[in-house]
Amino acid sequence: MTEITVYPVFTDLNGTGPDPDLSPLPVVARVGRYSKHWQVETHAHQRGQLMFVTSGSMRVQTRDGSWITPPGRACWIPSAAMHSVTYTQMSEMQTVLISPTWLDTLPTRCCVIKLTPLLRELVSQAVAINNQYPLDGPEHRLMRVLVDQISIAQQAPLFLPEGRDQRLRRVTERLHQNPGDNRNIEEWSQLAGASTRTLARLFQKETGMTFSAWRQQLCLIRAVEMLIEGASVTNIALALGYESTAGFTSMFSRSMGESPSNYLTRWSQDKPASQ
Repeated sequence: MTEITVYPVFTDLNGTGPDPDLSPLPVVARVGRYSKHWQVETHAHQRGQLMFVTSGSMRVQTRDGSWITPPGRACWIPSAAMHSVTYTQMSEMQTVLISPTWLDTLPTRCCVIKLTPLLRELVSQAVAINNQYPLDGPEHRLMRVLVDQISIAQQAPLFLPEGRDQRLRRVTERLHQNPGDNRNIEEWSQLAGASTRTLARLFQKETGMTFSAWRQQLCLIRAVEMLIEGASVTNIALALGYESTAGFTSMFSRSMGESPSNYLTRWSQDKPASQ
């Protein structure tokens, strides 16, 4: 097995503790607090990691793409996955790190998951236990239930795949700068230096999505980020190139299962009173 370099990436509000990868406990819990735009360079852990964002927002990046994690959601990062993190807002989170011996039922790729009230409470209880529990006690059994709940959690559609071909990246980098650019694929092919057919094939091959589906996913993720920043639905729709608020709202609702105006309101009502 390739040796993993572990970086000290946590600001631990519970005080200084041992390196989680060296702990004998199957589940180690931490609390993190980060300033806006704080970046954690590319690294990996021997443990699987669930990062539950209680306030703020973060973006996890790997070679495959990026995952935006808004408040009330959690990002799962499997063991040995090389990743970097950018906190797009001032953020607080509760994190559990799970021993490799307990990862058999958990996802093998990064993903953003929706936390049920039970899973949120289990993560909070793991933090409250503060890594002080025997291996044959009730706390140990609670950790097993926590892992079971992660294994059945529903994933949220907040991943944006990235290609590596330079022709493709000429297009995607421009769209990252301006997601509202409504040029069609024929027009983008001129910038890419490839035929329309070649560019369409590159999107499908390298991202697993059509050009239009990739751009819509980019708009969805940017919309979530802008909602967290406090932008109005109307301003978001205009910035993302939609001709009407209704068209944007329809896209968002189909993807997220709720309207943009209800998205953060729902989380605000559901989050724990201590947050």
